[in-house]
Order: sequence, then C-alpha cells, then structure tokens
Amino acid sequence: MQTETSHGPPTGPEADGPVPAEGPRWRALLEMRWRARLQEVTELALAYHEAEAAAGRGGGEDRLLVQRLLRLQRRTVTSRRALADTEEALARLSAGRYGWCESCAGAIPAQRLAATPETHYCARCAGGQGR
Repeated sequence: MQTETSHGPPTGPEADGPVPAEGPRWRALLEMRWRARLQEVTELALAYHEAEAAAGRGGGEDRLLVQRLLRLQRRTVTSRRALADTEEALARLSAGRYGWCESCAGAIPAQRLAATPETHYCARCAGGQGR
C-alpha cells in the first residue's frame, strides 16, 4: 500500500508492480494458504485411513468403499501437490525470487499473484507454455 509519504511505485497484493523479496503481505497470504492446505491434506489422509480400515473390516469387496478410497486418494495427491506448490512459493519469497517469471525473468503483475499466489510464470509465458 502506498501512502502520501512513501516514494516509488506501490508493491504487494494491491498493486501491479514488482513484488518485494520479503513482502510481508505476500508471506502472510502464502502462509495462510499453506496452513489451509496442510489442514486439508491432514483431513484427507485421515479420511482415507478410516475408509481403508473400514474396507479391511468388511473384506474390501464393497464397490462403493473402493470407489471412495480411490476418490480420497486422488484428492489427497492433488492437495499434496498444492501444498508443495505453496511451499515452493514461500521458498522463492525467502530467496528473493518471488514475483519474477521463471521463464522470461520479468515481473509477474500483482493481480496475477493475488489470483494465483503460487504461480511461477507471467501470463505471457504461462499462456505460451500451456501452464
């Protein structure tokens, strides 16, 4: 957020400029997403193990239970990937590389980061690569 006494272009979640390497607002946003994703992964893993135990008690032949296990497994894998993406974004932030496109090295607009904080690429490079 830019105030009357600040100088230079505004940066961070509410601006279109480059992101400062240690932007506290970006860190807070990513950490909030990390906590939510960690909780989701934990809940899915517990649900999977409960369903697996139920399948073991019932002989594992129940078609609906097997389908539920497969759905939980897919959702868990997807959630773990999202958690890893958030962890990578936090690492880039700590290293001073957050907000910079990994393909062209250009600044990623804050609006794009606000929509998808874990992104590695600017819209132009993401579009050209199918990302």
